Formats: sequence, structure tokens, C-alpha cells
Amino acid sequence: MDYSDRLSIRPGEVSDVNSQLTELADRVRRVLDAEALNLTVDPSARDEVSQRVASTLNDVHTSFTKASDRGQAQIREVATTLRTHNDKVIAADEGSAV
Repeated sequence: MDYSDRLSIRPGEVSDVNSQLTELADRVRRVLDAEALNLTVDPSARDEVSQRVASTLNDVHTSFTKASDRGQAQIREVATTLRTHNDKVIAADEGSAV
């Protein structure tokens, strides 16, 4: 069965999506950078509970930041893959594919 008539790629739309993914990753980075001071907790007192609560919240912030960094890297990887394949589709359409 021939499926070639079912594949429809619009390079311009793929480029738009690629730009949106890159902007999303950039926006997440900017927000986390801008809010880093607000997300860092100083203990409200010297007692053990205050110290432990601040430490736990800072550990959560650190963990979230690492997870966010991995997520941003994955978004950028998807954007790079889309861009690469989109460029190959454009080259194929123009008859210059290798």
C-alpha cells in the first residue's frame, strides 16, 4: 500500500513550531533565573525546625531546577531534530537531497 500521498509536511509551519519550542525553553530558563532568589529559602530562625524546613525547601528547589534543565534540554533536542528533518524535507523538495 502506498502511503506517500498521506505525508504532508509544511516546512514553514515546522519552522514556526521549532521557533515556538526554542522560545518555550528560553522562557522557562528566564523565569527560573529571575525567580531563583524568590525560590531560595532562608531559615526564619536558628531552631532546628526552621533550619530543616529551609533546607528541605531549598533541596526541592534544587531538584526542580535540575529536572527543569533536563526538560529544557529535551525541548531543545526536539527542536534541533525538527529543524534537521525540516531542512532535509526542503532539500528533497528542491531536488538537492543527498
